[in-house]
Amino acid sequence: MTIRSATPGPPRSPATPDPHHGAADPPRVAAGWLALIAAPATFAVAAPAIVLPRMADGYGLAPDVASWLVTVAALSIAVGTPLAGGLISRRGLRAALIISTVLLVAGTILVAAVPWLPAALLGRSGQALGSTGLIAVAMNLAGTAGRMGLITSAIAACAAVGPLVGSLVTEWTSWLVVLLLPVVAALFVPPVLRHAPTAPADDSRFDGRGAVLLTALAVALVVIPYAPAAAAVCAVPAALLLALHIRARPDGFVPVVLLRSPLFIGVSLLALLLATSFFRLLFVIPGQLSADAGWSEDAIGVGTLVSQVAGSVLAFVIAAVAIRMGRTRVTAVLAAAGILAAVLTAVSASAVLVLTALAIALFAAAGGQGALMAFATTTVDTTKRPAAIGLFNLCYQLGGALGPALAALSTTT
Repeated sequence: MTIRSATPGPPRSPATPDPHHGAADPPRVAAGWLALIAAPATFAVAAPAIVLPRMADGYGLAPDVASWLVTVAALSIAVGTPLAGGLISRRGLRAALIISTVLLVAGTILVAAVPWLPAALLGRSGQALGSTGLIAVAMNLAGTAGRMGLITSAIAACAAVGPLVGSLVTEWTSWLVVLLLPVVAALFVPPVLRHAPTAPADDSRFDGRGAVLLTALAVALVVIPYAPAAAAVCAVPAALLLALHIRARPDGFVPVVLLRSPLFIGVSLLALLLATSFFRLLFVIPGQLSADAGWSEDAIGVGTLVSQVAGSVLAFVIAAVAIRMGRTRVTAVLAAAGILAAVLTAVSASAVLVLTALAIALFAAAGGQGALMAFATTTVDTTKRPAAIGLFNLCYQLGGALGPALAALSTTT
């Protein structure tokens, strides 16, 4: 039921949250379909984890070179996140859904048809950009914290089972099929396409320069774990140029109204910190279990899988009740969970407590991505909502890049 104010105002999109209640009128697309077009994206990065040596043998490459099959996908997901928001703003959800699906399918065909590393890398980039667009569409159609939580929990669950799925698919078919798994999302596009709005959220002139500068900054920040010095040298001028451009074009690709919103900045930074903490633990905990508890690789794999699935379920729960709990309580719970997870891994060598910490960290990160995104976009104008979702998700993706870097730093000190 829609509550109308006595004072006339502009109509609100069905998927736009009510600034007074933090909820949205029920969108027409079932949340399950949205989760199904978004979750397979994680297979691009997670599924090859165990079978990467076989992929290296198949391409006739060294394992470190073959790892670019994963690295390129991760970089493209991070870079494509804000670009997808711009595409939705200027072309509408339906056009973004079609373009993203075409990129995903075309990239998959290229990977499958051309057994050559440069072609595979180009195809993997297309897959990742298409998958990122599908995630952005799903988030924009979600509308409520609970529905966003279902999407982010499904993404987290797929990431958790991705290595196991990749291993099983390789045993049953071929390592090449593992690289094609993200295309599964295309099977679930038609039900979403039928209800995707065609009108763009923002009909102003596209800010190409802002898009290029933000993309350059995003690339530099995401590359930090691989080349810290070079990335920093590129990030500083990109950030300065972007800041100057935002002053000249305050309503451009990076709307200044978002940067001036304490709510948006606060929840985005919290999402960045929670994601960084989780991805750091994801890389630290296997070493702890091996060194302190003497666990085998198989035991570590099963243990982390169970922990992450449990964390995914808890993440959905917190997102589902976020509106009833209120922003202050949810933020406090998520922040406390992130701190607790870090403390447990720092002070305890117990395998049970360490795996519990991993589940708590994932609960905070994935639950935060769903609940905090809903809070971040509560008071955002409809025309800026796709940009807000894109920038918020970019913060989360940066956590995925910074976490492993911090893990590597902690193991060398």
